[in-house]
Amino acid sequence: MARERAYRQWRLQEVLPAELDVTQARDILLDCFYTVHGAHFEATKNQLGLSTDDSRVLQSAKGVLRLAFRHCGGCYDAPTKAHLAKVAEFLAEKSRSWGTPESIVRAHNVEIERVFARIRDN
Repeated sequence: MARERAYRQWRLQEVLPAELDVTQARDILLDCFYTVHGAHFEATKNQLGLSTDDSRVLQSAKGVLRLAFRHCGGCYDAPTKAHLAKVAEFLAEKSRSWGTPESIVRAHNVEIERVFARIRDN
């Protein structure tokens, strides 16, 4: 039987500048994903007897983000706006498949789209 999961709401806690670079946007996406799924990563690490300090849990979330970039044909370390959009959609689908309520996925998509709209074109 699947264990019960708690899904945290995420809201951008900072005022966005008029323009962001794609790396800043990627890091905001990571913060969103970590906030929503960090508790699950922590619980999984705990069951495996691994360290559950914040840096280790964040490392797990970042690992999923790196894999998402790879899956979408992009590179975490050299993101593009187009790949970032694909990764965001990929993570939204993963979140749905993990049971995240649709209302939470939609709310986060709205916030992330607001972030992506600020990415400066190069």
